Amino acid sequence: MKFNRKDFLNAKNHIIEIDEWIAVEENDLLHHTSVKSIPDVHVTGTLEFDGMNFVSSDLRMDGTMIVLDSITNEDIDFPFEAESQQTYSFVPVQDAEDQEIIVVKKETIDINPEIFQAILYEAPMSITRLPRDQYPKGDGWQLLSDQDKEEPKIDPRWEKLNDFKLDDD
Repeated sequence: MKFNRKDFLNAKNHIIEIDEWIAVEENDLLHHTSVKSIPDVHVTGTLEFDGMNFVSSDLRMDGTMIVLDSITNEDIDFPFEAESQQTYSFVPVQDAEDQEIIVVKKETIDINPEIFQAILYEAPMSITRLPRDQYPKGDGWQLLSDQDKEEPKIDPRWEKLNDFKLDDD
């Protein structure tokens, strides 16, 4: 979704209301991420122009992303909700990096990168549909999960001291 300065000047109170459904199939923005595709995203919110140079976004996204199962490599539908706020400027800004202001080119604001970044932050690092008893295991090893109970482990050198008993003489 792209908007230019004229869009804001023509909008009531310089505010553009957003209520759009988008889809992102495999593209360059999704390469090198754990997200395979984003078949449906509902984007709502506002873009508010200050009448001079700055535009503030306040966006909410909810939908479903397709990620790969960490164990079986099958597709999993993963529901998400995300929010994003960003400031854009039509003119160069000193110390823009410190203030996190995005300076736009050719009088056009493209909010797609903001939307994709917010969604990708919601992607799980790993996920599986398999029940815990079906996790892979082998001779002397077992796949662990962050949901497994952490049992306190005793250093084997200290464990031998438990067997040692002093004589009471």
